[in-house]
Amino acid sequence: MELFQLEAFVTVVREGSFSKAAKSLYRTQPAVSQIIQRLEEEIGHPLFDRSSRRGVLTDAGRVLA
Repeated sequence: MELFQLEAFVTVVREGSFSKAAKSLYRTQPAVSQIIQRLEEEIGHPLFDRSSRRGVLTDAGRVLA
């Protein structure tokens, strides 16, 4: 787990969407998605409900937040 992964996670939570977080982090939306996916793989649990366009947290995501 790296600091920029946690920064991306917190930014998605704060902004409420991956695309807004990407703008705030000066990255592309796919780059932010990949960062979050790597974090999820390391933790072993999904952090966001991908069926929603908004950044809705899963139970594991709420624990990390």
